[in-house]
Amino acid sequence: MRVFQGLFFGILGLGLVAIALRSLRTGWLPFGANGLRGRLEVRRGERRAGYWLAFALYLAGGVCLLVAALGILAGVMAPMPLR
Repeated sequence: MRVFQGLFFGILGLGLVAIALRSLRTGWLPFGANGLRGRLEVRRGERRAGYWLAFALYLAGGVCLLVAALGILAGVMAPMPLR
């Protein structure tokens, strides 16, 4: 269970960091659902503060997941219980 959770959190963390870094090139981040109109996208050109806040959230979440994954794989942190 330790290896599965460590790899799972590591993949999710890398994915979030990759999305955040890719947004520097594309200029937008997906940020949830927008009802029936599709997804909500935060664009750097339209909402600068919102984009950088979303960028910080993506990056912080990805780094936290990567740190947790390394902690679980190294045995420093206990894996999450099944129940």
